[in-house]
Amino acid sequence: MFKKIILRIFAAVLFFLCIAVHTKAQDLLRNYDLSSIKVDKISDADILKFKKQLDASGLTEQQAEQIAIAKGMPITEVQKLRVRLQQLATAGTSTSTQNNYNNPANTQPAYRNNLQDTGFNQLYGNDTTNRRPLINPRIFGSELFNNSTLNFQPNISVATPLNYIIGPGDQLNISVYGVQEIDIPVTVSPEGNIIIPNVGRLQVSGTTIENATQKITSLMGRTAYSTLRTGASKLSITIGQIKSIAITVTGSNKPGNYTVPSLATAFNALFVAGGPSQFGSFRQIQLIRNNKVFKNIDLYRFLVNGDQSDNITLQNNDVIRIPAYKIKVIIDGYVKRPGIFEMLPDETLQDLLTYSSGFADSAYTSSVKIVQFTGKELSVKDVSATDFGNYKMQSGDSVIVSKVLNRFTNRITLTGAVYREGIYELTDGMTLRDLINKADGFREDAFMQRAQVFRLKDNLSKEMLSFTPSDTIQQKSILLKREDSVVVSSIFDLKDQYYISVLGEVRNPGYYEYRDSLTLKDVILQAGGFTDAAFPQRIEVARLMRRDSLTAQDVRASMIIEVKDITDISATQNNVYLQPSDLITVKRKPGFVAFQSITVSGELQYPGPYVLEKREERVSNIIKRAGGFTPEAYLEGAYIKRLNVSDETAQAKQQVISNIQSQLNDSSNLVQQSVQKQSDQIPLNITKILSAPGSPEDVVLISGDELIVPKYNAQVRISGSVLFPTQIPYNEKYNIHDYISSAGGIAENGRKSKTYVVYANGRAATTRGFLFFKNRPDIKPGSEIVVPEKEEKQKISTAEFIGLASAIASLAGVVIAILHY
Repeated sequence: MFKKIILRIFAAVLFFLCIAVHTKAQDLLRNYDLSSIKVDKISDADILKFKKQLDASGLTEQQAEQIAIAKGMPITEVQKLRVRLQQLATAGTSTSTQNNYNNPANTQPAYRNNLQDTGFNQLYGNDTTNRRPLINPRIFGSELFNNSTLNFQPNISVATPLNYIIGPGDQLNISVYGVQEIDIPVTVSPEGNIIIPNVGRLQVSGTTIENATQKITSLMGRTAYSTLRTGASKLSITIGQIKSIAITVTGSNKPGNYTVPSLATAFNALFVAGGPSQFGSFRQIQLIRNNKVFKNIDLYRFLVNGDQSDNITLQNNDVIRIPAYKIKVIIDGYVKRPGIFEMLPDETLQDLLTYSSGFADSAYTSSVKIVQFTGKELSVKDVSATDFGNYKMQSGDSVIVSKVLNRFTNRITLTGAVYREGIYELTDGMTLRDLINKADGFREDAFMQRAQVFRLKDNLSKEMLSFTPSDTIQQKSILLKREDSVVVSSIFDLKDQYYISVLGEVRNPGYYEYRDSLTLKDVILQAGGFTDAAFPQRIEVARLMRRDSLTAQDVRASMIIEVKDITDISATQNNVYLQPSDLITVKRKPGFVAFQSITVSGELQYPGPYVLEKREERVSNIIKRAGGFTPEAYLEGAYIKRLNVSDETAQAKQQVISNIQSQLNDSSNLVQQSVQKQSDQIPLNITKILSAPGSPEDVVLISGDELIVPKYNAQVRISGSVLFPTQIPYNEKYNIHDYISSAGGIAENGRKSKTYVVYANGRAATTRGFLFFKNRPDIKPGSEIVVPEKEEKQKISTAEFIGLASAIASLAGVVIAILHY
């Protein structure tokens, strides 16, 4: 019984230990003290959970290692953790997690590390994804602490430096090689001693690797390792595991005590602490060692010159103190790096320009403006370039660098008929002749009788000077001034650009540029020559009338020149010299008509396309050419489908639609749909056509028509406002009411009086009446009976009824008043 109790207690303790290890694996980044973590005791599943936590936090692997070391995790455990993570990634245990972990988009700035531990989370809230930077990005040097790619992580994989100072906790690897060979790992005790087997105890704490090597060589050479004394063997010392040191950072965004590797430097500590706070200095940071200022750190030396002399290695119990800044200034405008800068007491405006990387290319460098605080109000100071090195900056100064003026001190412009247009430098005593020579002279098309110089007066008003270009070449000319604009016109700028128009039967009708000595045959050649339909025996050239005066007897609008027989455009005879704006018309041969065709479809013997034989080909002639009708043809359903393809017809119909809609105040598209049909259906009376060919019933066909003769259809369709729209077989004894009754009768919204019939050929008929007599349309096979709907009447609303009643009451009152009067 007692044994069972002991076993249960042991199982419970083991369970809680597993839970503790599991919790540590999940919260590695949140624990303040990681010195007790043993990676070997953490399972792969817990390692993966830690990796997911790392990915969710947005930290890189290097940043996580740095935080772990700062919280006391031994370097050996950090290395083991890195190996475990790499092994799990290689095995592919969590591919998606690894992808997110390596994704550069997931890396976050280092100021988001360990927010809970420093109280920084309370300052910025619980959302770790949308925090503003720790340091204002405008402050020069803020990129060192806002940029996640910079972390100044100490390199613990480098060779042991000879000036490394040994301390308690360091693991030394003593290696003897040569005649005697042995490797002896020893650890420096808290008292600073090491114990070498078979040699003895030696005090090494506080000494450098170089001094410790000499002391150990001397001690071991006096014992069993005599070859060290003779030089036959050599001894070297390396650091197997470096110690951790405790430092303190004040005045930073994340002040506090930190445990860091003994190889950590000042920059590394500043990065972990989040950099200087809002009022912290970047230039007067103090490294205090043994209660004395050991080093003054100026980050500008690194930022401006890349000098890392201030990035010294830290020692145990070092304190990094960031005092408040003394002088901060702002520089804006046209400098390469505008922003907020910290200045030392003896630094000048020239130093500030150096820190801001100098003026921008378009900056006004002769002077800058400085806005200052006087203690009561603001003041402005202009500092010239000669005083940049003498003016000492004051805290709160705001330097403004302006842009150069958008004007030229020595520019002149030359445009027009010269060989080299553009802007030129104005030199002392420069004349028009000098400028024209620089431009390689006038072009051949230059108008040599007059040119202009546009000049700005001293009051910026404009004036124009005229000169003769031909005189400028021969004698000294006008003296030029700044911003003069010289314009030399071309002879082509002073006259219209003329064209010749070609219409009619040429391959490329259109407009052609007029040139001197241009002839009729030249233009016809440019237009691609005559078409097959051209009638070159008669060509007209229309010419504009140019007269000095107009009389009542002169009624001519243009001059028509008739040119005959120019079939051979290569011949020189029968040619005409053209003048600007002439219009040439090449006529078509009399009676020339291109092939025109129609289509015959349906119940004819030979359906298909047919070319029109005559200019007025009629339906009767086409029926004859098509071999007549088949036995199944329904002649009363024959019709012509005619396309509406003419642009002129479409424009005319559009005008009709606009007029109808404006008169009816119709905003719907019903009229437009009715008029703008793609085709029309023309009903045919085949009986009359065959009995009287050439009569008005015998329709004249045009190109694109389709003659359709349907097959006999013994059905009648009833549609519209009936109870059951349907088709029923044709019955010669039925009238229109019988067919409507077969469809269930007229619906409630049907208009019986407006019922109409559409026959198979497209003709429509409706009921006609005279007095008490009504003539209802006959029903034939293939017909459709349509019962239209009644127009929906809008019910009067309550408000409208009240308004109407009030109007009637008022009108009644007026009538009564008139009657009494």
